[in-house]
Amino acid sequence: MSASNVTNIEALETLHRGLLEFTEEVRNTLEELKSFTHKTDEAFSHQYPAYWRQQIISAEQKLNEAKDQLAAKTGAARPEDRPPATEERKRVRIAEQRLHLCQEKLQRTREWSLKISTECDQLLGPLSDVLDHCDSLLPQASGELRNLISQLRAYAEQNDIK
Repeated sequence: MSASNVTNIEALETLHRGLLEFTEEVRNTLEELKSFTHKTDEAFSHQYPAYWRQQIISAEQKLNEAKDQLAAKTGAARPEDRPPATEERKRVRIAEQRLHLCQEKLQRTREWSLKISTECDQLLGPLSDVLDHCDSLLPQASGELRNLISQLRAYAEQNDIK
């Protein structure tokens, strides 16, 4: 029977601990990435569109108020009795610009939502694969290494006793 020269089982123990720590760090990092990906998708799919829809409602209300104020100011029967409504016209123009901006932002948000959702889906697939490796392959490798270390310890103890 041939003899082996096992001199440093502690290095294998260090490797085993490192493998366990690595697995945990990779798992934590991947879970964070998965969480950030879901949050990003949620923001672009739901939160941002809801925000801009609410802004459109607010802009429409302000536009209607500005138009009402303009109508009230210019509602005199005779043109010579009408006071200048420069400020009211300016408010209407600003309110129209704001409404247009909000509508444009909502449209862009919808476009980005589709792109972001696609990108998030493409990222989540590989993330899940690597997480599966953290759940199955790395623990299996760690267990096999643990068994080898135990066998080497038993072998080294046998040779020390004889």
